[in-house]
Amino acid sequence: MTEVPRQSSSQWSEDGTESPLRPHPGVTAALTRAILLAAGLVVLLWFLLRVRTVLLFFGLALVLAISLNAPVTLLERRGLPRALATIVATLAALGIVALLGWMVLPPLVRQAGALAGSLPDIVAGLQERTAALFASYPQLAERLQGEAGGQVVTWALGLVKGVWAYSFSLVEVLLLGILLVSVVAYMVADPRPLLAGYVSAMPPHRRDAATRAFVRASRATVGWMKSNVVLGTMKAVPAFVFLYLMGVPGALVWSVLAFFSILIPLLGFYVMTIPPALVALSISPATAAWTVLFFWVLSEGLGSLVAPRVQGSTMRVHPVVLLFVTMAMGVAFGLVGVLIAAPAAGFLKAYYDEFYLSRHPPDPDLARRVDAMLGEEPDPGAG
Repeated sequence: MTEVPRQSSSQWSEDGTESPLRPHPGVTAALTRAILLAAGLVVLLWFLLRVRTVLLFFGLALVLAISLNAPVTLLERRGLPRALATIVATLAALGIVALLGWMVLPPLVRQAGALAGSLPDIVAGLQERTAALFASYPQLAERLQGEAGGQVVTWALGLVKGVWAYSFSLVEVLLLGILLVSVVAYMVADPRPLLAGYVSAMPPHRRDAATRAFVRASRATVGWMKSNVVLGTMKAVPAFVFLYLMGVPGALVWSVLAFFSILIPLLGFYVMTIPPALVALSISPATAAWTVLFFWVLSEGLGSLVAPRVQGSTMRVHPVVLLFVTMAMGVAFGLVGVLIAAPAAGFLKAYYDEFYLSRHPPDPDLARRVDAMLGEEPDPGAG
């Protein structure tokens, strides 16, 4: 008589009776690891969300440290100890900022105050120009004037509240500035432990790629910072001269705005053009038209002719990607996020190229595939 083979001992007990199925120890361990990993990721995301302001602070410090490292390294090559070179470069940078502030800030405050005092006249002029433009549509003109008045009141109240809040946060801004300078100085004075920790945290087979990515991103950041200073100055000086000669109120205010607009990728033209154009419109439509034309020529001339020569280290980031990163950083971190969006895009591209694209061989049919997606060639998989 043949015996019926028993199933595995995991299903049968020692006395031959059937027992409940028991999970395999390997499956249990894998499931436990997956649950712990998911829980760890949730905690990590929650923590990053809570400290996003701190991350932005150290991101800004990293951009400044990379930019300051260039003159420090130059001084170090000339024989100065790195600590002394850091002190000299930091004091020189702070001295330049203080000198510019001493030269620009007092007249800037005066012009800003005069501009705020003449705001009612500017609004009245805008209403008159609006009424003249819509003279054939009196109902529409009346409605626009009413809405404009309400918007101006709302804006003025918000401005007063903002100035009130700023007066109470001045000490906090000063303390954050001192802390930022200290962090940047420590990063530049003794960067080797930080860089060694960064490289050691990478898998051994990825350390060369991590080094190349950091070097590429650092060079792009230094080139971005240099080009911003040069191009910002080349925007601010002609803008001040033009607006002053045209009699537009607040010429120095708008020239400073033009200088910092270079830090806002792709949207800087609108930031530096719209406010002075609206003020010029209160004078006359012709003045507003000349203002818009001047800023357009200035922006196109710098962007097409001068910028490629000034920017010795380009990030080669597509404008759509740069705009996406700028908007995302703005939503996540506000104005400071917008200002460091370009270096962030440079870092993302450098690490994407080194850690992902470099793992794939070049595609000889890439151009043909792109043409097929654009509809210029038949489907490569057809036929």
